[in-house]
Amino acid sequence: MKEIYLMILSLIGFLVSYYIFYSKKYNKPLYCFSKAECDAVVRSRYGKTFGIENTIPGMIYYVMVFAYGFLLNRNVFISLPVYYFLVGISIASVLFSLYLAYVQKFILKKWCIYCIVSTVSSILILGVLIYG
Repeated sequence: MKEIYLMILSLIGFLVSYYIFYSKKYNKPLYCFSKAECDAVVRSRYGKTFGIENTIPGMIYYVMVFAYGFLLNRNVFISLPVYYFLVGISIASVLFSLYLAYVQKFILKKWCIYCIVSTVSSILILGVLIYG
């Protein structure tokens, strides 16, 4: 059952990341409870790390989690190092997401619901990987 949870959570995270990526790439406003806050957050200087849009590694991460869940669902053998690698990048994802939540709360003083959904997805994915 954990593979289904991984696929659903990674799909949610991917769709949120892609939506932010798409809105930034095509200069479209994000549809949010408070549009100005979502746009202000994702278009701030914290929207990129080392010159790379945060959404790009996010989308890659969610695709990897989805693929892992999909292969588990198909009973494909996956080696232990692959599992540990995925847990490692999931920990990194959670830590980076929590850092960005800190930035929203204490530096920008604005919230982006899409960023929060991505953070929650990352936390839940890590939980499913470790405890599922």
